Amino acid sequence: MAPVIAEFFGIIGISSYAPQTLGELIPYLLTVFVGVALVSGVFRVIGRIVELLMDFRRW
Repeated sequence: MAPVIAEFFGIIGISSYAPQTLGELIPYLLTVFVGVALVSGVFRVIGRIVELLMDFRRW
């Protein structure tokens, strides 16, 4: 699980080390929340597409 989280941090462009000051914490958390929201949105769209394709009652 740790390599997956490290790869996620690398993809969204932040360091995996914790920020040292409050001035570094706010942008760090904002970047993490935006990254998680984007990944969640992509999975939601993919799930919706799969749901539409698997709905055999429409066919």
